[in-house]
Amino acid sequence: MKWFLALLVLANVGMYLWATGHKTTRVSSVLAAVNAESMRLLSELPAARNTRSADSCYRIGPFSDESGSVKAAETLNELLIPYKALTIKKRDVRAYRVYLGPFSSAEQIERQRNVLRNSGINEHYVKSEPTAQDLISLGLFSQQARADQFMRELIDKDVRAKTRPENRTLGPTYWLELDNIESNPGVLGVLRETQWVGDRARLRVFPCS
Repeated sequence: MKWFLALLVLANVGMYLWATGHKTTRVSSVLAAVNAESMRLLSELPAARNTRSADSCYRIGPFSDESGSVKAAETLNELLIPYKALTIKKRDVRAYRVYLGPFSSAEQIERQRNVLRNSGINEHYVKSEPTAQDLISLGLFSQQARADQFMRELIDKDVRAKTRPENRTLGPTYWLELDNIESNPGVLGVLRETQWVGDRARLRVFPCS
């Protein structure tokens, strides 16, 4: 069914390109890092520079290795979707962890995790510490303000969490930046349903700058 939908989209794109005289440019090589020093964490990746007047820009990623982005590029080439390949180099950042603990026993940890589950907080895990007193990590944020906001939301669920800064090493990551696909809703539907290589890779929308 997905291949049938993809063929329909391909036909629509072909008709559009024929009617408008648009020429597709394929970019097969990975470009140098784009403004790597000012890049934030994944959730805060800045919008692509774009001279069009559209309200939204699109990227697919992140891929943790180049092979994932190459595989995705093959799919875009089959659909005749122009793109640019972007690489964000490895870098050190400051992050803010929201957590509970430390706990001195596995029993304490399990009791607290049951409280979290009963409150509907299922996204958490046990983080081992050098002091042998483990934490329950609830989230990692790139901005202190977002960590504080999350802690306020937890208070509404009667969970009193803490936060602390941590130095993290990110990347490298690989992205595919798409060019003017908003005019074809069929293409967007196919890209949203496509299973890309990697757990985090998906079609992402950003405001155009």
